[in-house]
Amino acid sequence: MKELLKPIIVLTAICLITSGLLGATYNVTAPLIAQSEKKASDEAMSEVLPAATSFTEVQVDGVEGLLIAAKDESGAGWAFKVQDKGFGGAYVIMVGIGSDGKITGTKLLDNSETPGLGSKTGMPSFTGQFVGKDKELEGVETITGATISSKAFLRAVATAYTAFEAVGEGA
Repeated sequence: MKELLKPIIVLTAICLITSGLLGATYNVTAPLIAQSEKKASDEAMSEVLPAATSFTEVQVDGVEGLLIAAKDESGAGWAFKVQDKGFGGAYVIMVGIGSDGKITGTKLLDNSETPGLGSKTGMPSFTGQFVGKDKELEGVETITGATISSKAFLRAVATAYTAFEAVGEGA
C-alpha cells in the first residue's frame, strides 16, 4: 500500500507547488501586462489623432465591439479601440475620428491573420487610405487575397463610427 501512496503524494505535492508558483507569477505579471497594454493604447490614440493633447476615457454603452472610447480634452476628436472577427480570430484596431467626423488615422493593434496576407491590413498603404474619409468610406479598397481581413478592418471602422454617433458627435 505504501508503494501505491508514495507516488500519489509526490505528484500531488508537485502539482500544488507548481500551481502556487504559477499563481504567484500571474499575480506579479498581471499589473505589468495591464500597464503595458494601457501604454500601447495611449500611444496608439496619440498616433491616430495627432492633434490631441490628452484623452479622457468615456463609457459608451450598446456598441458591440467597442473596447475603449476616449475624447480629446482640447476638442480635436475621439479615439476608439474596436475589435471585430478576422480570418484568424480577434482583430483589434484604433481609429481616430476628428470633431469634423473625418478619420484622422487608423492603426492595426492586434490580429491573428495570415502573415503576408491578412497582416497587410496593418501596412500604411492600407491604413493610410482611411485618412480624411467619412463614415461612407468611399474609395477604400480591400486587399486582394485578404478579403476577410480587409472587411474585418472595415467593420471595425464602422463600429468606431457607431460609437462616434453614440457619444453624440456624429449625429
